[in-house]
Parts: sequence; C-alpha cells; structure tokens
Amino acid sequence: MKLLLTSDGLTSRKIRKEFLKLLNKPLSENKVLIMHTAKLRRRLYRVNALKKGLIKLGIKRQNITEADISTKINARKYVNFDVFYSCGGNTFYILDRIRKTGFNKIINNFIKKNGVYVGVSAGSVIVHKTIEIAGWGREGDKNEINLKNLKGLGVTNIAIFPHFKKRLAKEVAEFKKKVNYPVKIIRDRQAIMIKGRTVRMIK
Repeated sequence: MKLLLTSDGLTSRKIRKEFLKLLNKPLSENKVLIMHTAKLRRRLYRVNALKKGLIKLGIKRQNITEADISTKINARKYVNFDVFYSCGGNTFYILDRIRKTGFNKIINNFIKKNGVYVGVSAGSVIVHKTIEIAGWGREGDKNEINLKNLKGLGVTNIAIFPHFKKRLAKEVAEFKKKVNYPVKIIRDRQAIMIKGRTVRMIK
C-alpha cells in the first residue's frame, strides 16, 4: 500500500520528493490517471495546472490521462496506470460519483496492487472507512446530495482532516472524542504518507 494523502497536492518540495520515492519505475515511464469533477465545478484550470506540474516534474504529457467522474464514464476503461491522482471537491458528491462510475473498485484494486495513490483534500478523505469527517465543523463540506451511505473505500483506518487551521483546533478535538479511530490533521502543503505499515507526516 502506497498512499500520499495531501491537502492540496504536490505543492511542496518535500511532498514531491516523497512522491518520487514511491514510484516503482523511472519517472518518465510512469502513467498517471487524474480523477476529477473539474468540469462540473468550472475549475478545469486546476487540473490543467496539475498536469503542467506533473510534466515539469518529468511525467510525459502522453502518459497523463483524465477521468471526469461528473460525466457518464465507465471506470473499467481506465487501466494500466502507475499513479492514481484523486482530486478534491465536495467529498459527498465525489464518493457518490465514484460508486456510480465504478471507480471504487478500480481504486481498491489499484492500491492492492501497490500502485501509488495521491489524494488531494476529498481524495484523501475517501480512502478511510467513512467520510463522516468531511462534513464536520464550520468549514466542512455540505451534503447537498443528501448522501445516506457515508462508507468510504476502507483502504486505511486513519481519517484525514485536510486544510487544518489553528482556529479549527477545538472542532477537531471534539471530533476525535466522538470516534474510535485515529485522526490525522494536515495543513496545506502537508501530507500523510502511508507505505505498508509505516505512517509518516510530511511537512
């Protein structure tokens, strides 16, 4: 299992360095799948900026594929990649679309096969057994689609609270008291790296 769970992606030198260490083959040979809902949110520029960053890092342009899960796509068509880059957005909506497109099975199988999973914000939340943390506090996501089943992908028992700020400390402390699983907080430009049984903060 190789998870790099971030607030805002490969935004720091240290996070990029750890990302490169996780790769199973030379950088230029890696194929990356970017899963997003950017067209729905009219923020495709973020995905384009992400692609430019990956290319600058050394990933070949032709080795980068996008999957917009806000559309009617079949997840089974997306195979043979080395890095799964799961973008952010509304966690409830993303989890719902992952189920409806079949990407929940694709992601679980990918991680089991030791592929490198990079989560950004909601992408870091969905790999836990539940996404209940996503809606917690004053800055939590709104469950606008009224999603009832909050069961996550269950890849890790560690819940991630992304975009942490000092003013949210009390809210996080309250959440930790009500749950029986570990909760890790990360600020922007920070990440939790999970490799096998090793869990490490990158900041």
